[in-house]
Amino acid sequence: MSLANRRPKQPELVRQQLLDVTLQIVATEGAHAVTLDAVARRAQVTKGGLQHHFPSKQALLDTLFDTLFQDFEAQLQQALEAEEDTPGRHARAYIKLVFDNAGDVARHRAVLSLGLSWAPYAARWRDACAAALLADGGNRDSSNRLLLCRLAADGLWSAQMFDIYALDATRRAELLALLLKLCSEETP
Repeated sequence: MSLANRRPKQPELVRQQLLDVTLQIVATEGAHAVTLDAVARRAQVTKGGLQHHFPSKQALLDTLFDTLFQDFEAQLQQALEAEEDTPGRHARAYIKLVFDNAGDVARHRAVLSLGLSWAPYAARWRDACAAALLADGGNRDSSNRLLLCRLAADGLWSAQMFDIYALDATRRAELLALLLKLCSEETP
């Protein structure tokens, strides 16, 4: 009897393990490197066990993207609820979330890799960002300033993924404070 047959069945743990392994492959090697054989081998489950949870590579990648996207949306909603209801609220929540999660490089690389490799993922992300911009208001000068702040946060996000700038905690805090100040300023 194989080890897999003697191991207690824990389907939710196995499913999460498969997603974690897929995340690591996507983050380190790219979405193209994901194969059912590679995921099963690294997760130490049979290919049949993997296919019980995810019948295809596409189903596995779709679930991973959905999970990452839903996690981000839930975190953004929490950040938004914690933010004072004043102009720039949505941009401030987004920027704080990006700064708070900048160290989660594997997840960010996975989102980027999936977005670059599959157009529907990129479109879903783009649609969410477009909706978020609408929440920043209709004043053109103000919305441009808030978009610029969001783009600066996105720049930090990508710089962290590729370890471009060595930012210590003090510098990161100063940059965050500056962006938040810009988000809260009134446009003349």
